[in-house]
Amino acid sequence: MANRRKGTRKSAALAASLVNAFRALAGQVEDRAQSRVYRALLIYLGLAFLMGGAARYDVQSLMILRPLAVLACGFALWSLKIEHLRRYRFMAIMAVLIIALAGVHLIPLPPAVWQSLPGRDLVMHVERAAGIETIWRPFTLTPTDGWNAFFSLFVPLAAFLMAIQLDAAHLRKLVLPLLLIGALSGLFGIVQAVGDPGGPFYLYRITNNGSAVGLFSNRNHQALFLVTMIPILALFASQSVQTENAKKMRLAVMAGALAMLVPLILVTGARQGIVLGILALICGWLIYRTPQVVGVRRRTERKSYALAIAGVSGTTLLVLLTVMASRAEALKRLLSTNVAEEGRAQAWEIAARLAIDYLPFGSGSGSFVPVFQQAEPLDFLSPVYFNHVHNDFLEVPLTFGVPGMLLILAAVAAYGVAIRKIGQSNSTPMLAATGAAVILLFGLASFVDYPLRVPSMACFFVIACCWLRIGLLNRSISSGNNNGD
Repeated sequence: MANRRKGTRKSAALAASLVNAFRALAGQVEDRAQSRVYRALLIYLGLAFLMGGAARYDVQSLMILRPLAVLACGFALWSLKIEHLRRYRFMAIMAVLIIALAGVHLIPLPPAVWQSLPGRDLVMHVERAAGIETIWRPFTLTPTDGWNAFFSLFVPLAAFLMAIQLDAAHLRKLVLPLLLIGALSGLFGIVQAVGDPGGPFYLYRITNNGSAVGLFSNRNHQALFLVTMIPILALFASQSVQTENAKKMRLAVMAGALAMLVPLILVTGARQGIVLGILALICGWLIYRTPQVVGVRRRTERKSYALAIAGVSGTTLLVLLTVMASRAEALKRLLSTNVAEEGRAQAWEIAARLAIDYLPFGSGSGSFVPVFQQAEPLDFLSPVYFNHVHNDFLEVPLTFGVPGMLLILAAVAAYGVAIRKIGQSNSTPMLAATGAAVILLFGLASFVDYPLRVPSMACFFVIACCWLRIGLLNRSISSGNNNGD
């Protein structure tokens, strides 16, 4: 009887050891999978910012970036699990609906159906004159531009499929790489501001020559990207450190980086950067928490301020040189011009009328330019043209009609729910708050611009959405620490 009990205990111990070994192995496999996806996402983000800083469809680098995006989607789908989609259920549904809506606009329709849609009269007259009024046509008025709009969605989709597979720790690790990309874009901006307006540091043929556009083709997008670095910097400075010296160094780095960001935003010449920069500073102040020192201070550790002083001094010198070289272009433009003088307000009025004319389904994906050119008055003609409305809350209803407006309303409602959850938390989930701040800045910028049509910025926006979601999921666990959640 005793031998039987000993045998049962040995069997139970062996089974427990096997279970523990299996769990440890599974944890190692999961950690390796996380690291693999994280590294792939880092590489992909780097390539997106190097090749996807312009919203134009004829940018040559898109011939490389978009096929890479399709391959990245395949890589991400290989390791994607159903629980990843469940965790980001709303974002996944929105992604499917957006892609489906863009795809539906490419489906050929019978002539009778297509001709019954609003705003097709001019094309119908041309077809009758050419004798081709019986052909089937896609819903969108510009099928080529519609296909371009459809394929453009694969760039942020790849970032989304990879980001949702990462846990909170790996998503938080994206903070430093994004800050480094921001620093690189700012450095490009300094060289552009003090250098040749047609020099090699401008990465795109059609750009704001003479302005500090950084890794982008448009100064507004550079300004917005630099502005979003402020709440991210606050999150970075709030993360726990091992020593008091590390805490002081991190605070010095934050102070120096903020001192550099302000003039860099000004020299872009983007007026929205000033307004959004003030809001970003408020968001950063709300996000920031004094970092905890989790390590034990050693007696041999000496307080050193030399590196911090050198960093702040160097940053201050760089700030002064930048301001002197560029003469704060944004302030000059803010005082000398206004939106109405540049014709943007008139363009918004025309776009609003067109959106009503093309209700309920819109003019079709990618069709803004030819639709706008048909309706613009003669006194509005000039050597330049509007490639977008510069207000996505008008362009989406114009091109996608009521379905597009419903998607916007759903996104705004979901954002409102998330903000309410952040406000109700006893301890603010900082990762979620940072994501919410970035989303807010993107949303406000979309009233006067089109940042989400830039491939690299769309990927960045996806990361911010994932920060918001994972931060809220972990708020009950992380409410008592200062690790960045």
